[in-house]
Amino acid sequence: MLIQSALCILAVLMLCGAAIGIYSEGKAKRAEDPTAYIYTREAAADAAAPGTVVLIIGLGFSITGWILGIHDENADKPVSADIAPADQMKQACNRDASEKTADRHEQVHAKAHDPQADRRGDDKLRKIRLAVLILAVICIIAGVANGNMKDILIKASNICTECIGLG
Repeated sequence: MLIQSALCILAVLMLCGAAIGIYSEGKAKRAEDPTAYIYTREAAADAAAPGTVVLIIGLGFSITGWILGIHDENADKPVSADIAPADQMKQACNRDASEKTADRHEQVHAKAHDPQADRRGDDKLRKIRLAVLILAVICIIAGVANGNMKDILIKASNICTECIGLG
């Protein structure tokens, strides 16, 4: 299990490095020749090949473990052999249910009297939305700086004129 996890993390890091490498090489080539088409299937395949090999090795480990029956010892622990009579189990379930219900009532009551709890939830949601917005703006700026805006405009106009027939 540890080997599979390490291979998965290694593959992710290698594929991220390949994507960054493609971007860096493309940016350098675009600086030399602004009309060059730099993001080809061949370039992507060459950059992603080492990470793909690591993913295939990890898949091989998974299949081998499945065939040999190797699994996590803690995953399939049996239930305790101490089996309580039905009446005791019903009482325990009823007691647990009443405790949970009381806890829920206390939480609802506390939230009704604590407007700060609602503000904290709203603030957290606002922070998440702001982080996603900032990330989107950074990605858009990176795409514009790389010259992808022109490519996307050309592709969009080709789709409109050729496929939909607006031209």
